[in-house]
Amino acid sequence: MLKEDTLKYLYDNTKNYEKGKENEVFTAQHISKVFNVKRNTISHYINKMIEDNEVIKVNTRPVYFFHKKAFEEKFFKVSKNIFSSLDELFYNDEELEDRKEIFDKLIGSKGSLKQAVEQIKTSIFYPTNGLPIMLSGPTGVGKSYTASLIHKYSIQCGVLPEDAPFIAFNCAQYYNNPELLSSNLFGYIKGAFTGADKNQGGMLEAADGGILFLDEVHRLNSEGQEKLFTFMDQGVVRRMGETEGWHKVKVRLIFATTESLSENFLDTFLRRVPITVSIPGLDERDDDEKNQFVYNFLINESKTFNKDILISQRAAQLLALHKYKGNIGELQNTIKYICAAAYSKNVNSDRVQIKLKDLPEKLIKEAVNNTSYKIKHEKDILITPESELDDLYINEKTSLQNIKNTYKQIFDLYKSYIRIKNKEQFENDVFLEINSLIDKLIFEKNKYNENVMLQFITSSLHDVINYVEYSYNIRFNGNSIYIIAYFLYAKGYDVIKWNSDTEKIRNQLYNYILANNREECDLVSKLSKLISSKMDVNLSKDDEIFLSLYLKSLSIKKNSNAIKAVILAHGYATASSISSVVNRMLERNVFEPFDMPIDISMSEIVEKLIEYIEENDVSNGLVILVDMGSLKDIYLNIKDYINVPIAIVNNVSTQMALFVGDLLNKNIYLEELIEKLKASNVTQYKIIYPEISKEKAIITSCITGIGTAKQLQALLEKSIPKELGIHILVNEYERLKTNGTKEALFQLYDVLAILGTTNPEVEQVEYISLEDLISGRGEDKLYKIFDGIADEDTIRIINNNIIRNFSLKSVVGSVTILDTNKILENIEICLNNLEVIMGKRLPNNKKVALYVHISCLVERLIRNAPIKKYRNLDEFVQCQKDMINNIKKAFSVIEEIYNVKINMEEIGYIYDILTSPMGDSEEF
Repeated sequence: MLKEDTLKYLYDNTKNYEKGKENEVFTAQHISKVFNVKRNTISHYINKMIEDNEVIKVNTRPVYFFHKKAFEEKFFKVSKNIFSSLDELFYNDEELEDRKEIFDKLIGSKGSLKQAVEQIKTSIFYPTNGLPIMLSGPTGVGKSYTASLIHKYSIQCGVLPEDAPFIAFNCAQYYNNPELLSSNLFGYIKGAFTGADKNQGGMLEAADGGILFLDEVHRLNSEGQEKLFTFMDQGVVRRMGETEGWHKVKVRLIFATTESLSENFLDTFLRRVPITVSIPGLDERDDDEKNQFVYNFLINESKTFNKDILISQRAAQLLALHKYKGNIGELQNTIKYICAAAYSKNVNSDRVQIKLKDLPEKLIKEAVNNTSYKIKHEKDILITPESELDDLYINEKTSLQNIKNTYKQIFDLYKSYIRIKNKEQFENDVFLEINSLIDKLIFEKNKYNENVMLQFITSSLHDVINYVEYSYNIRFNGNSIYIIAYFLYAKGYDVIKWNSDTEKIRNQLYNYILANNREECDLVSKLSKLISSKMDVNLSKDDEIFLSLYLKSLSIKKNSNAIKAVILAHGYATASSISSVVNRMLERNVFEPFDMPIDISMSEIVEKLIEYIEENDVSNGLVILVDMGSLKDIYLNIKDYINVPIAIVNNVSTQMALFVGDLLNKNIYLEELIEKLKASNVTQYKIIYPEISKEKAIITSCITGIGTAKQLQALLEKSIPKELGIHILVNEYERLKTNGTKEALFQLYDVLAILGTTNPEVEQVEYISLEDLISGRGEDKLYKIFDGIADEDTIRIINNNIIRNFSLKSVVGSVTILDTNKILENIEICLNNLEVIMGKRLPNNKKVALYVHISCLVERLIRNAPIKKYRNLDEFVQCQKDMINNIKKAFSVIEEIYNVKINMEEIGYIYDILTSPMGDSEEF
């Protein structure tokens, strides 16, 4: 079976693995090719192996996987299964803790330089000799200092030996003398030029076994850059004047420049420098980091003079506020000058005193009334030679530390719960802790708005949440996407470690949540798998506990039939913020937010509203709160899409939303709600009543749920020209079967037909089976449906599109991630088995339905998300024992190949397809 084969493959390759010789054989992409399956399938099995403590995951790029037992047999025991890097895998925890101290010295390593530090580590740990790296940034930002830290870090990590040289060379010194530059870099032989009286190695040879740092590298002319090519490609140099032979050297290269890369370097040179690290100027740093620089340099001066420094708070503030053309270097020199001048005025004093009057005049001129800095001392600040940065400046705790503190507080609250057994009190206290953390994450979010990784996580999470909402008919709180995105970004790949006592409490709490928050746990499990697949982020047990409790605090419920309400507001997250506050206070998800850019058009706003109306049950009415805009325009654009009353209210505020939400909780009529709103708020409003005219639509449906119907919708949308204006809508089979034309969609639309795998038997509505479309027998029905709507040529185009898009292979390929050919072959074997067991032939229409259904079934089981509800299950099990056994026997092939177990509910739906009347002449 695939799982066992994959595990054996990893075991064999891990046994032959040599440190520093990682390659694609350890990646999911390569393994999927070996077994001729999709990458997603392999990723699913490997993630399960990680959970089962069988596989080690290393979050490099690409991600590597090792067989845990084989790795431990070859190297050493490991304490966990997921590592952020190969470096972390091969060093114990104490060594890792020591190594953190090197880059912690770099102010901004957890802030503005976080990405830079990650890039630097990528360069350092790349086998076998690292990658050349370019440090780019204006003068004085600390490029040379960063290069020196790279050298120290490389030694501390064991990448370089302790005696590894660090040679710094400033190319600007030889800008006008290319030959002298070459001789210094590459060396020369006796007689190579006038004055060359002996053989001399260059900087590259001097740096052998270590690092060569070339500062101001843009000063290298084209010839100088080209001379580096051979070394960068082959690791060999030839001295000036040599005509044969090479000198083999092993040197890591760090370059630094203040200039534009594209304008000052050859493309061929830049291609050989794969990592460019941008170091921001001082003005690009946030206030926290600017203040840290000021205090750090003052500490250094205190050590230099071996005296205390007493500086006024206002003077320290102005030092941080000034715009320094020379960046960090100029700030450092300014502080040196100020301290030296203050010292010289009173050499015999036991301390150096700095007041506002001691600052350069240009700093005082730029003074502004900004006293928001978080300093422990209200007046003068005392700095001693023994001072540490954290003693002077209250820096904001990192987001990760905030998360860890919240986890610890939740664990402590659970310990109290164990004693007092007050569940309501426990959950209320936990929710307060969660909301406190959320406020911190949202408060800090402005720092990260432009971060590409955060944008990727937010965008990906939108897709995940939309899928979960649609698939499981639930609605998240408006701000949930942003909150979870910031949480995932702040958490990153870091694994929080606890002592044994805390870990024991954590595990007890996890079991408590499994028992008491089952729905939230299931939801987090679904989210976890999707997040792992889409974002390559694995949630720990701590994270699952937090998210389960967070979802519990939102009181996420199945969509009800109450009056729906939305908030339309301009801004990045204005509507989300209002809805989040109000929903939290009302303890129910009343409002759905629509955040809109300032420049959004009315047509885009209306499109969002119509999409919401189509996807939600608004049969009891809809309230729309808007921040600004024309009620008339909204009314005119949506009036044709509704068949229920809709109230639009202008000038939304948090207070108004809270008032409206409270009324909605009381289930009052729409007209009464507006009357009460008029009495307490000065606002504009309009109630829209539906008009008789309806747009045309086709419904897709599937007996086993919305997921397959959604894919059929997409195929049908590709087949029917948009200019016909026909909506393709999805609805549940059971609702169509039960409600018929009373279903809300029939009130809103003129439904032309229903497409699906089983006929819901809605009176006066044409039904087209999926089998008819795939076989081509549905052509007559198509002409009947579109007669009078489209001309004959257009109908012919639609028919041709459907023939192309609705082949069996296309349909199955669209509804599952599995290898289409393989799954069809395996299902065919099962259906043949079933025909032999039953002694009957399966009609074609039922075969088609089963091909599609079983494809989705296998994917559900692989994702560990089977259907768990089936009407009258006990009666079915009691009355259909023979049929159940026959289905089990026939489909055991699927279970064996994909290492899954078909549960009784899923067997029930297979039975329904086999026994339901589908219009075929032969009953099964």
